[in-house]
Amino acid sequence: MEKFKLISTLFISILLIFSGCNVETDTTTSGSSDSGSSSEEDSKTPEPIIKTEKQPVTFSNTNANFTMIDISFIDGRTSDSIILGEDLLEVPYTTNVKPFRLAMYETSYNTWYEVLTWAENNGYTIVNKGVEGVFGEVEHENNMSEPGEKPKLVEMPVCRLTWRDVMVWCNALSEMKGLEPVYCTDKDFKTPLRDSTGVAFNDLKNYAIKPGEVDNPYVNTNADGFRLPYVKEWEYAARKRFDGTAISGRNVSGDETGSAIETTATELMNGLSFPLSTKQNEYCWQRQNSASNGPSKTYTGQDDTNTTLSTKTGKSISGRRMHLSGGKLPNHLGFFDMSGNVPEWCFDYDVPYGSVYKFSTARGLRGGDHLNEIVGSRCSGYKGGALVGLAFGFRVAQNH
Repeated sequence: MEKFKLISTLFISILLIFSGCNVETDTTTSGSSDSGSSSEEDSKTPEPIIKTEKQPVTFSNTNANFTMIDISFIDGRTSDSIILGEDLLEVPYTTNVKPFRLAMYETSYNTWYEVLTWAENNGYTIVNKGVEGVFGEVEHENNMSEPGEKPKLVEMPVCRLTWRDVMVWCNALSEMKGLEPVYCTDKDFKTPLRDSTGVAFNDLKNYAIKPGEVDNPYVNTNADGFRLPYVKEWEYAARKRFDGTAISGRNVSGDETGSAIETTATELMNGLSFPLSTKQNEYCWQRQNSASNGPSKTYTGQDDTNTTLSTKTGKSISGRRMHLSGGKLPNHLGFFDMSGNVPEWCFDYDVPYGSVYKFSTARGLRGGDHLNEIVGSRCSGYKGGALVGLAFGFRVAQNH
């Protein structure tokens, strides 16, 4: 009798155990739980609000072709907000960005040369002719080509340009493509700025900042031509995800794993702490990795190895250097090299976010470069360059 009771008790216990398992499994599957577990609806991928579309810009020389990415908003909104400088010690600044276009890559020397040739045959004066990439150490860099020389590579960013040069070049590109130039010498926008000549970099008090002069042109904000991006547009393209959220301003563009730099002592004193990136070099050419060989096949199928570049340029390419576009991963919206490689001119004067001051002796540079530490390659934060600084390149923008 005692043995029968024991068997019955064990049988009932087993039934209860299996019954409990079934109830728990059903609860999880249905998505309802009092324990705070995520429902199926909560786990869905956020709905996108940003729409991107590739817009090709073509030339008779196909190596000069480039692609713009058109950024607009799916839900019909006319602008989207972003906190510039987010997660930096500087005071963050909230602003709105309207739909716009930005080049997928940094401007290549191939594209630069094609437009430069047209410009010089059509009444333009562009002082600095640009070079096809550089290699070597800071202040001891070697050009991969001579200024204004015919291109030998494909998708190598142009550099050695002033802010004045690239602004005037954008006007030339606009006229070349039958579009309305953005930068003008008159308030009625009848005369495009066609000359990048200005005072020397150390003649700071004599920069030409009277309205319509080369350092302060009239800007036709409604023109359909090509232009430099505004800082807020550049940072938007560098940080935003399709759902409208943004990666931290401390990160390199495209990298979600963490900050490009370690949390500083000052930040720790203020109770701040940020995880350090584990993947930043997958998105960015900077001082610690730019001496490495590029891939034998970039995103556009070009060979970026030192051996190939040396053969094509006739120079012994070694050490830290610029790399062909598309050798690293793209960011969330499809842009390449937003962090590192070559510094990119923006239109804005180099003043802090939201500053009441109008002028500066420098213009905004973004993105960092292949020679300096990765701190300069963060998505946020100004790194200004003198109006006539020569180490720099750019990325083309356009109104939507």
